[in-house]
Amino acid sequence: MRLGLHTRLKPGAEERYEEYHRNVWPEVLEANRRVGVTKYVIFRDGLDLFHYIECEDFDRAIAELAGDPVNLRWQAEMAPMMEAATDFSGKNSDRMPVIFEL
Repeated sequence: MRLGLHTRLKPGAEERYEEYHRNVWPEVLEANRRVGVTKYVIFRDGLDLFHYIECEDFDRAIAELAGDPVNLRWQAEMAPMMEAATDFSGKNSDRMPVIFEL
């Protein structure tokens, strides 16, 4: 399964967000692998973040991560930097539809 997500940073949070992602906690990487995420790439355009994810089942992965203590700590660190964050509620309002594929 491949999908894209869109989130947005608060103004002034760019450098701090990038620093965190240059040094993602090993436990966060392991949690993502454990729930079936095989690839996760984040692109930034100004304050807009575009996430490309490959995983077995995103709905299951996001449901498991929603209650994972490591993910909860990581999201607490990210929250002050985010204007619009990843939706762990299952409503998936941050998903982007595929428009073209080669």
